[in-house]
Amino acid sequence: MTDRSIPSTSRLSRARVAKRAAFAAAGVVAAALLLLAFKRRPPAPGSVEIRPPREIEFTASVNARAFSSGWMMPGYHAIVWKGGRAAHFALLQADVTDTQILDALESLGARPGNNLTMEVWDKREDPKNPAPDTVIAGPPVEILLRLPGRAELVPFASVLSDSGARGLEMRFGGNRINIPKWKSGCVVCLYSCPGSKVGNARYTVRDYAREATRFRVREGALPADGTPVGVVFRLAQGPSHA
Repeated sequence: MTDRSIPSTSRLSRARVAKRAAFAAAGVVAAALLLLAFKRRPPAPGSVEIRPPREIEFTASVNARAFSSGWMMPGYHAIVWKGGRAAHFALLQADVTDTQILDALESLGARPGNNLTMEVWDKREDPKNPAPDTVIAGPPVEILLRLPGRAELVPFASVLSDSGARGLEMRFGGNRINIPKWKSGCVVCLYSCPGSKVGNARYTVRDYAREATRFRVREGALPADGTPVGVVFRLAQGPSHA
């Protein structure tokens, strides 16, 4: 037997070190993937309080800084399910899903307008396409906030400034068919957006593309970011709320 057939101690040591390093690296990768999967897992939703004949209520957290001055679509998303893709940019991050809101409003007999296709958003820069000019349809919805330290409900419109001065006319658009396309979690948008469940009939997506207005939070109108608040949706009068 020659010396070449007997592995040297240094070669054995290097092999062991390499093997241990490979196992360690695999462990780090596995841990990172597990952590990433955990972070992506949506939080468990809360519950919607349904108060017949016309009201529902749910909780949300204030997120005014990102809404007013964030880098992604500031002034657009009013209320978004905290597990939705657009939650980081919303003024209020809801503890319930957009689907729960849809189900709750429909349980009160409200019939959504369902008139906004994805073309409304996709063609917003095309002046020849009329889709982005579509105004959200559906029964009117009054949005009120239950704020800490305030005995009375606060109209949602009163916490916003609107440079275009058209204001809010919120309507139950529904748009359930569009939920799987974006998975944004959008409950309320301040424009006639196909991702919204409740949208603003005073501004279209074309208006957004042309920067017809810019919504911001009025100074001092809301408590600090992270503060829990109550959100009340009140439907218009009438048996069908249509």
